[in-house]
Amino acid sequence: MKNYHSIIQVVLVFVLTGFISMAQENIIAEIEKNVEIPVLAKTIFYNQFRGTNCCGVAPANANPPVNVLPDENLAWKTEIADGVSSPCIWENSVFLTGYEPFDRLLITYCIDKESGAVLWEKSVLPDSIEPVHPVGSPAAATPTTDGKHVYVYFGSYGIICYDFAGNLVWEKKLPVLKTRYGSCASPVILKGKLILNRFEVDNPVVLALEPSTGETIWETKLSTIPGLTESLQRSQSTPLLWNDQIILHRSLALMSVNIDNGHENWSIPLVSMGSSTPVIIDDVLYVNGYSNLGEARLYDKLPDFISMLVKYDKNQDSLMQFQEIPDDLAFFRRPDLDLPLKYDTLFSWNLMAPSFDISQDKALNEQEWKGMEQFWSQFYAEHGVVAIDLKNAGKANASEYLWKENEYIAEIPSLICSGNQVYMISNGGLVTCMNSETGEVIYREKLGAPGAYIASPLMANGHIYFVSYNGTITVVKSGDKLNVVSQCNLKEKVAASPVAADNQLFVRTTETLYAFGK
Repeated sequence: MKNYHSIIQVVLVFVLTGFISMAQENIIAEIEKNVEIPVLAKTIFYNQFRGTNCCGVAPANANPPVNVLPDENLAWKTEIADGVSSPCIWENSVFLTGYEPFDRLLITYCIDKESGAVLWEKSVLPDSIEPVHPVGSPAAATPTTDGKHVYVYFGSYGIICYDFAGNLVWEKKLPVLKTRYGSCASPVILKGKLILNRFEVDNPVVLALEPSTGETIWETKLSTIPGLTESLQRSQSTPLLWNDQIILHRSLALMSVNIDNGHENWSIPLVSMGSSTPVIIDDVLYVNGYSNLGEARLYDKLPDFISMLVKYDKNQDSLMQFQEIPDDLAFFRRPDLDLPLKYDTLFSWNLMAPSFDISQDKALNEQEWKGMEQFWSQFYAEHGVVAIDLKNAGKANASEYLWKENEYIAEIPSLICSGNQVYMISNGGLVTCMNSETGEVIYREKLGAPGAYIASPLMANGHIYFVSYNGTITVVKSGDKLNVVSQCNLKEKVAASPVAADNQLFVRTTETLYAFGK
């Protein structure tokens, strides 16, 4: 029989400086004393993917406009090369990456925060370009900075360190990973180490580098799950920190690595493809684990062979010809996408059948049909948003989850936590608000902005900013009811997550960086 694992690759695929001025220290002290936010910003800048510890919460001094109106409060816009990385901000510098396909250049930008002028741009030419998803880019990872240097990562090249004037400090070339859809995890600085998640099927590793030189402090090869193919053995999640542990979301698991020596501490099973980045609040981790076969509404379970013959055996040969299997009998679907994207919104069972055709007669007999049915039945497992008590994680007899919500799970975007509420945006523009202690759904409503959602939401000054792939920005007031404050459409594709700093909101489309101000 053919190697069934090969078909999985086709279908189950689918983010301080050492010197802080006294004024900044006073601001931080005031923030810590007076402001309640889920994960307290330790800097007043958005200096990595999703800000402080990947929480998605803007610095407490950020006060971006809640009425985003391109005709009224657009401060500036700057054309940039294609990419899906998010802005990284320190003081008046906005760092960003892009990809120029004609010349195959990987570009790093430094843009003036107030004017939008490009202060400098640097490019490197890789030997080859990693494979990426149709809605992805070779410029996917968000830069990070410690206030002295900016660190950028390209899966096709490696890690590059520049100073704030654009001078090369060091670079560390790395081999292209064996991944189906490229490298999306962003570098982060945790406890004085530059941490990078490089996950692939053969050699999944976490790297810890010395930020000033690029020298390797430690490199840990992570444990793998036997039998998983390239499409399933993966992680696009940015590492985050809890105590002395690096927490990593990967395919089918959450895991912990000691930040001092790279030792793998524990792993917790999770039905997931490892795309989103978790959020940690008060020793509790929240994460949305997504699988294409994780909810019954996402697929059509394969009918038994006799039922198929009765309904679809048009030539009465007691076989299921490939063309007799209905196109709309879905191996998996994305039912919340109103319009086709650049990737499949429905993948039919008739595309699966050839891999189970032992007799190679372009049809399945009853034995072959049962083989296909039995093989895929093992992948029907319930995914969901889970809450995990990190104080008990990995301990014997400890409950894996505090709670789990298993419906309408976000495929790519990470969560937002505020007070006792957890927010999730799913394809179709569906917002789910859950109680952070119990997981109870407080509300589940549509924004009125349909389509795919890839960008993670942003919390700033009591409001949540959602951006659809179609370019619709929706601002919602946080609370136990859906309260849409404003909505506008940039009419450009957006996969990067929005960022706020001071009184500005930054939105990166595939071709433009927008800054909105008051």
